[in-house]
Amino acid sequence: MFNLKNLFARALLALMLVTGAGAASAGPTYQVTIDTAGLSGTGMLDFAFLGLGSAGPATAYLSNFSGNYGEFWLEGDASGDRETGITLGNSEFFNDYLQTVTLGSIFRFNVMFDVAAEGDGMTLGIALYDEFFTTYLGAEGNLVQFELTPGSGVTVAAADGVTRVAEVPEPASMALMLAGLMLLGFSARQRRMR
Repeated sequence: MFNLKNLFARALLALMLVTGAGAASAGPTYQVTIDTAGLSGTGMLDFAFLGLGSAGPATAYLSNFSGNYGEFWLEGDASGDRETGITLGNSEFFNDYLQTVTLGSIFRFNVMFDVAAEGDGMTLGIALYDEFFTTYLGAEGNLVQFELTPGSGVTVAAADGVTRVAEVPEPASMALMLAGLMLLGFSARQRRMR
């Protein structure tokens, strides 16, 4: 028997899945946490956004900074500040955000990417140096490295014990999930009432 309510519920669920797919394709936001509790003094966080000359247009957005930060410098295709966010592009070969930090605490920030569908990949490397910018601290090399490959997504490598990287759920994804669960609950309730 034809049930109009059932058809409407299924059509609404399909519509929510289709409209939520656009938000998911924008790319995830990552929260990076760097724990420098075992260190003391002043250090330098170096955010280097580098790619080959054949890399497609790409942008890294850094935001929601928390921790004991000091002065900073921007080089190449870099703009912004900690309060409004830092944008690193790849229109030049060397794009860098260098940030002084007071060691002994936890530093957090969010990273999001916008990468072209074609071209070679990009790398965002985040390293911690001593105050003289001569010695790595916390790891022998980058604490965190994001490899951006068009068509393949983002590969993340983080130094164990010092750095944690977690994907931040998108508000649209959470709303879509909540609406879907509510619709499933409504459908189950309607079946029980029959």
